[in-house]
Amino acid sequence: MSKLSKFSLKKPEDCSSDSCLSGYSFVFLLSLPELLEWPYILLVILIPTVVSLSVLAAYLVKKRKRKAQTVQQVKNAALKPKPKALSITNFELSSNAVKFYVQKGLVKKRLVMVKEIPINEIASIEKFGAKLSVSWRNAVDMFVMQKKADSFGDLTEKVKALIEEQKITVETMEKAKVRRQELAVLVNSSLEVADLAFDILISLQEKRVNWNRLEEAFSGFGGNRNFLGQTMEPLNFDFSKLSLAIKKQHPKSTSKETYNILKTAHLYFKGLNLKDDFPEVHPNYQDAKALIFSYYLLNDLLLGKVVGDEEVEKESIELELALQSLATDANVEVNFDALKDSLNRMDIWQEREGAIEESRDIFKEQMKQLLTVELES
Repeated sequence: MSKLSKFSLKKPEDCSSDSCLSGYSFVFLLSLPELLEWPYILLVILIPTVVSLSVLAAYLVKKRKRKAQTVQQVKNAALKPKPKALSITNFELSSNAVKFYVQKGLVKKRLVMVKEIPINEIASIEKFGAKLSVSWRNAVDMFVMQKKADSFGDLTEKVKALIEEQKITVETMEKAKVRRQELAVLVNSSLEVADLAFDILISLQEKRVNWNRLEEAFSGFGGNRNFLGQTMEPLNFDFSKLSLAIKKQHPKSTSKETYNILKTAHLYFKGLNLKDDFPEVHPNYQDAKALIFSYYLLNDLLLGKVVGDEEVEKESIELELALQSLATDANVEVNFDALKDSLNRMDIWQEREGAIEESRDIFKEQMKQLLTVELES
């Protein structure tokens, strides 16, 4: 016997089929002294070969086990009992549910509902020949109809269309909810900017402008106001030029930059596209437009009282009409008489500053129900 013949394959004892071929292991039938007598070149070739074959054998074992498990899973799935089809006579589809009926009675036949499935709970619906499969609530119901089985196809398409419509409706309502929250935040912020801007314009009407007071008020307001929403275009208030004009104590530049700030907000709200609005949700774009317009009218009226504008009475009537329209559209209560009493106090110079603040507070309080939006609502 040659030395090479003393290297052989050993079959596992517990393997009784040919499928265990990969389970063969390689063994040496030589003792260590005998092995050492082999030429060095043969050992260099033999040992790596044996190691490689052992790794390959282990890989084949694992592969066969995985394949056997997969086959068994397929068999188990095939053996799993399929849902029994319920024989029905008719069905009825509405926007909310699909109802299935069977006919009962020998003499006086009548339709009896045996199953009602809400549309919003249907995960999938498919027609297989004369059968209808409906997946809902983690279960599958099968229906069969001997007559008019083709109508299952029409039912399937209509139900799928309703599911898609409901999905779009849910997405739309979620967007409307976010829009409502964003508008409330944006309008409240814009009202604060309007207060600052008109305070500056009113202060500029004084014979001797108190620039230190203006600078303190402006510093307390903070830096730039930037709004970045999910459903709306961004709105950015850049106060850098206005801040510089106040620091330089330049009346014309201050007035110009203040009007630019007011113009930024005015153009933004004017440009809101009503085609992208949610009329059924308040506040909406129309509410925001009307509210900003009314608040600008109020502050312009206050400024007019300070400078002695002859158009004050006309502007007062215009403001009342705007608030009445807003109250009707947004379903908010507006008491113009209380606001009018506060405006009349502007004629008394000593009460002017308090009247300005009171008039704004009355307006905001009446709009509070419209502009207070709970984030969880």
